[in-house]
Amino acid sequence: MNMKPENAAITPANANPMKGSEHGLWIGEHDVLTIAIDQQSKKFPPTIDHCSQLNKMIQGLAIAAKAVIYRAENDSSIDTSFAMLPIGDIADSIIILSQLSEAVALETNA
Repeated sequence: MNMKPENAAITPANANPMKGSEHGLWIGEHDVLTIAIDQQSKKFPPTIDHCSQLNKMIQGLAIAAKAVIYRAENDSSIDTSFAMLPIGDIADSIIILSQLSEAVALETNA
């Protein structure tokens, strides 16, 4: 499948909340990590509070992206193209964390 990460939709693969649900998380350009979130999990039972924590991480990454761009545009002592290299990884991280947040929200509302 040739989808861009921003076009990926998160939908529960299994409607039975007792068995959890699977979620596809885009990693990089073409790879998908499929995870299962189960409300019965002893290690990581998802709660809506996890979405808040994930969303704070997303906001932090967005602030970091702006800082990288500002430095690349305003620091003449560094190569602009080199300074901009982290932006792709930051954007990928924002996408995967927002997908994970959506997956947790879907599971806790199941």
